[in-house]
Amino acid sequence: MTSSISSWTVPIFGFVLGILIALSMLGSDATPAEATIAFAFVAGYAIILKLFETRSDVASLLSGMPRDERWESINHRALSLSAHVIAIALVGAFLMTRFGGADATPYAWLGALFAATYLVGILWYRQRS
Repeated sequence: MTSSISSWTVPIFGFVLGILIALSMLGSDATPAEATIAFAFVAGYAIILKLFETRSDVASLLSGMPRDERWESINHRALSLSAHVIAIALVGAFLMTRFGGADATPYAWLGALFAATYLVGILWYRQRS
């Protein structure tokens, strides 16, 4: 199963995200130089991926264009690992915040979103397979 997204999706998204980050920084007392640097990092990442997506399997995967089923499998395993780490980090942050006496509601909502998305994904993919 290969991806059907355009090879320009990630670079365009990178530029739009870079602009939004720069604008949000300008709205919160950052200097224009700081906002430009933030934009340059995000846009530069997108440009590097676009330049190397045909020369590097990793850049191709990070661009959302895995070369073959092997790289798609690597992507799924990496996403699974990331999800496990985020779940553990959310629980840890929730507990540390609660034991510290602060409001842990943001972590609770993120954990609930994570769990609900996971459950909906199970139901969705069960119906499709």
